[in-house]
Amino acid sequence: MKGTTYSGCCYTLQSDDEDEIYDITRWPKNNGFYAKVPTLLYYRNKNSKLLDWGRGARLQSLKPDQIGTLLQYFKLALVQPDDVPLPKGKSPIDVISDFLRVFHEHVYEQLQNTKLLQDFRQEQYRYCLTVPAIWSDESKALMREASIKAGIIKHDDPIGRLELISEPEAAAAYCEYKYKSWNLSDGNIFMIVDAGGGTVDLITYLIEDDTPPRSLKEVTRGHGGMCGSAFIDQNMRKLLLSKLTGDMPTCVFEMMMDNFIQFVKPNYLGDEEYYLLDVPAGALPYIPAQLLKDGDSMVFPLHELRDKVFDPVLRLVVELVEQQINQAGALVDAIFLVGGFGCSSYLYDILKINFSHQVGEIAMPPSGELAIARGAAAYIKRPNLVTSKVLRRTYGVQSRLPFEEGLDPEDSAFITKDGIKRCSTRFDVIAKKGQRVSINQKIKRSYWIEYPKHTEADLYVTDQDIVPRQITDSSVMKLAEIPIKMPLLAHVKPGTRLDVTIEFSFGSTEIKMLICLADTVSEHVLDSADTFT
Repeated sequence: MKGTTYSGCCYTLQSDDEDEIYDITRWPKNNGFYAKVPTLLYYRNKNSKLLDWGRGARLQSLKPDQIGTLLQYFKLALVQPDDVPLPKGKSPIDVISDFLRVFHEHVYEQLQNTKLLQDFRQEQYRYCLTVPAIWSDESKALMREASIKAGIIKHDDPIGRLELISEPEAAAAYCEYKYKSWNLSDGNIFMIVDAGGGTVDLITYLIEDDTPPRSLKEVTRGHGGMCGSAFIDQNMRKLLLSKLTGDMPTCVFEMMMDNFIQFVKPNYLGDEEYYLLDVPAGALPYIPAQLLKDGDSMVFPLHELRDKVFDPVLRLVVELVEQQINQAGALVDAIFLVGGFGCSSYLYDILKINFSHQVGEIAMPPSGELAIARGAAAYIKRPNLVTSKVLRRTYGVQSRLPFEEGLDPEDSAFITKDGIKRCSTRFDVIAKKGQRVSINQKIKRSYWIEYPKHTEADLYVTDQDIVPRQITDSSVMKLAEIPIKMPLLAHVKPGTRLDVTIEFSFGSTEIKMLICLADTVSEHVLDSADTFT
């Protein structure tokens, strides 16, 4: 699991009947055992060379003589590229693949040092990466591309060697696997609130069958927002900068932020008159004397941290939960709060205050900060926990449907060989936003082409509730260009019409397509082989 602020890794054995899940707890430049490693990179300023990662990157950034730049929150670059400054010459895929490469190399080394796994080679491993539920199909595809660039998998590997799973679904898998004390049964509805560093994702499930192993179906489309704990850090940075005088060295400022992240933020409950932030000696000349207590602590009144740092983010989380409850349209029996930010006692208290009268139980499963990583490992062994999902977007293809006067633009009209006037820009809907699809459901579309012409199955998408008629509508985006190259068919004469059948699968985190042409079959997943707009 690669998170915005921290990343972790868990693993399991396919042959293990007891479904035991193991955690990687040794990370570079940590003296003890930690469940996660900071998602940080440190690049040399001169040539953008990666110098260190994880805690090592943080230690580099605290040195007085800086030769590089600390890069953090770079996972957000896939959805907010303009808000995340990257090293010169580096793209979002570059920095994410850089992190995945060093992260994977370390994990592989740890697994090779495990007696249980000494005889296994990397090509025998299967991988599962978690992604925020609010990520677009394009962002998911970029994550797969980054995994290939990082050397985790190869481009020609079987599709199933790397699975992408939404983080709320991983959390549900963890709750089903580990949190056996939940008092829920057939017909009960529960919500997952996955609060991480960058995003907060929410989704609601119905328990279809309580007989172990449980099966679930999505009740809502699920949604989320960019309101994870990293935005609390950003608010604190702004507040600190507004109080300092002069140009404090970056390394000293980062020491202050470290103290806030490690000691103030996790212990904040909003119930004290003021809070103290320990400051290094090098920071004292830049802090007004009236803001200091006992000479080495900076004082923050409760109202300041509450109104300017914590509550602007917490209010957004509360709004998301309200929207999810309203979307469910039914009594929610339980809310499970997971993720690193989900371990915040203050967030838990806020949700209790706002929703305990509506929800039967609000709970924090044990080791909630590892719920996503452990759930991903559990998912690999049981991928069909969630039996059906609700689509978040409308998908379609460009189709040459019969032209309709007054509805289709005249400049899109053309006459085919069969004498029919057709529209060349029609948006032919395959699956609609809000539609429920089962995990193994195949949606078929059939077309014909003339041999030996090549063609393509361009896939289009819209987020609008009202489906546009034309692919030229401003709300429609081309999601992928998928070429269908005509194979050599010795028994087929040029000009012969061949039937093409495309099977679309929308039940997984990634969209998959199976293209059947005459006696040829090829499988395609929307990944780095496609061209996105």
